[in-house]
Amino acid sequence: MIRFLRLAFYLFAVTILIISCSQDPTSVGSELISQNEKIVFQELDSYQANIFQKSVNYQDKIKFGLSNVVLIGKNSYAESSILMRYRIYMPDTLLALVKSGQYIVKSATMQMIPRYLLGDKTAALDFSVYQVRSDWSPVGFDRDSIPSLSYDPVDVSSGFTVNDTLIKFNLKNEVVTQWLKYSADSNSAPKNFGLLLKPKPSTKKIVGFYTAEPSSSKNETVLSVVLERPSIRKDTVGVSPFFHIYYLTGQVPQQNSNLTFQGGIGLKGNLFFDLSTLPKNIIVNKAFLELNVDTTSTLDGNPSSDSLYAQFLADSTTKKLTRKDSTVVTVLSKKDKIYTGDVAWMVQKWQNGVSNQGILLSLWDEYSSAARIAFYGSKDQNKAIRPKLKIIYMQKK
Repeated sequence: MIRFLRLAFYLFAVTILIISCSQDPTSVGSELISQNEKIVFQELDSYQANIFQKSVNYQDKIKFGLSNVVLIGKNSYAESSILMRYRIYMPDTLLALVKSGQYIVKSATMQMIPRYLLGDKTAALDFSVYQVRSDWSPVGFDRDSIPSLSYDPVDVSSGFTVNDTLIKFNLKNEVVTQWLKYSADSNSAPKNFGLLLKPKPSTKKIVGFYTAEPSSSKNETVLSVVLERPSIRKDTVGVSPFFHIYYLTGQVPQQNSNLTFQGGIGLKGNLFFDLSTLPKNIIVNKAFLELNVDTTSTLDGNPSSDSLYAQFLADSTTKKLTRKDSTVVTVLSKKDKIYTGDVAWMVQKWQNGVSNQGILLSLWDEYSSAARIAFYGSKDQNKAIRPKLKIIYMQKK
């Protein structure tokens, strides 16, 4: 009898469970929620909704001294030169011997390890080395400083070795001798303003170097100086640049429908979407910004300029980043031929009442790259490849 009761109870429970599961689970308890308090998800797609957008390029005056990488070379649209300034520390007793000619510079050899390449690695790279005769420093050096730079027109380099892993050349001994004599007595030699490395017309690529390897104290751009006091001593001193910059010259891309970014010259972009159709008092969950690469107008390097920085623009006229949250950076990452990132926090601020001045975009490596990355802009005839913004948000029903 007990077994029979247990079996009957089991069959009753299973029947109730099957009946309850057959009901619409979304309706269970729905009558307890007010229609005004229900939350629904909505989506606004800039492409599907055909909302107004605008993309423009502009060139910022960047400070060349902010980079830990120096670039040299040239291609179809840019030429990059390097400035290096040295301080060789030596006891006064030895400096006095250099001044008197008893301590002699026997050789001076520069070694540089390539870490960046823009162009064909088999293409030619050749450059001249000049002594700089005007004062300069990384602080404040920008494109307006270039015309006032003066240097001797005599190439003081020789014995080049150039390959994928090492660039090596010799400096004339008297160059370093002058530097040391000036340290001993400023009246005994010209002042040391360092070296200018300038590409020759035959050069067809751009390469980059660290002045020091960033993950360690190992120097990668080293001037090795051998000094000798005949019959007494011989010393080798390795020094890295005390100051260093690179600067690019050339033409910015011609204005067209593209949105183009270029390292080394501060070529940035401003992208605006008219979001006036978005309802007020919403919660923005996601806002995916998407840009399509124009591969025919793009020249990328190695390592690749595979990300864009997106920042909250405070003023689209002055291009100022004056808001506190303008320092917050959202990264747009590359996958195949598309750069994308989530700018939900920006859209939320606009919906909360902050003026929509657009998004400032720039290459993540604009201070250490000469790449030119082009995207289809807001005026492209093909609407499908224009910049897109897809917003997913919550709204009370």
